Amino acid sequence: MQEKYVAVSVLIGVLFGVVNCHPITDQRALVIDFHRECLDAHGVLEDVLHDALDGTTPEEHDFYLHLFCAAKKGKLINDDGIVNTDNIEKDLKDVILEENMATVAALIRKCLVQREDILTTIKEGAQCFFKQQHKL
Repeated sequence: MQEKYVAVSVLIGVLFGVVNCHPITDQRALVIDFHRECLDAHGVLEDVLHDALDGTTPEEHDFYLHLFCAAKKGKLINDDGIVNTDNIEKDLKDVILEENMATVAALIRKCLVQREDILTTIKEGAQCFFKQQHKL
């Protein structure tokens, strides 16, 4: 009887992943978990981040505030908006799987470029990153 419940639970989990059209990967889960605090702080739904990771970036201001929060958390940018991508591999080693690190680090360095203000830096960086094959 207990095996039947386990089988049903697994089936529901698989169906939930398919219905939501989000790939279920350990890498994606690590990224979402890393963003969780910032998502919550700015009232951004997890599905919006999934959509962005899948290539559809939203226009909502709060989404970019959440990304600024996450970028600060990852030490990619400071409170004053100064970009620093020198230590991506070290600072994000607990978030980005080793097999994805080279691609992700290269894209962050390509896309997260210092602009005239913080939100422009974040927004243009995000739009560049999310349209790439980033493996997240």
